[in-house]
Amino acid sequence: MRKWILIIVGIILIGIIGIGIKIYSELNDLAEAFKSEHSLDEPNLIILSESISPGKKYKYYEYQFDNGGFGYSRVFWSVINNDENKNDLEKGLIPNGYKIIEWSNDSVLTLKKWKPYYESNTTYELNGTTEFNGIKIKIIE
Repeated sequence: MRKWILIIVGIILIGIIGIGIKIYSELNDLAEAFKSEHSLDEPNLIILSESISPGKKYKYYEYQFDNGGFGYSRVFWSVINNDENKNDLEKGLIPNGYKIIEWSNDSVLTLKKWKPYYESNTTYELNGTTEFNGIKIKIIE
């Protein structure tokens, strides 16, 4: 009798472990999907505008995502190196509360402070003339 109880408990434990592994695997796939969202390879990415710096070293993108029946996402701005191999927009994502305006003639990126509709308590992290990921930026009000 004890032998059968141990066998049944063992089968139940193996089933629970199998279900746990399956759930963990699905969560990893979901995390990867969110991680790769800000990429030029993303099929739902809609580029609104892009511009290469006068020195041809950097490129910025203004973009959003087509969320199907849910409409379009908010607008994002990202500035990355202008290499053929660079597709990751997340590394150059401009902080909330700023939007890109234009490049100056000396490859300084002009950002403007703005109050996003989706965030009520925006705190500004950048001031005046500074650097962001190695790129010189100028903040205007």
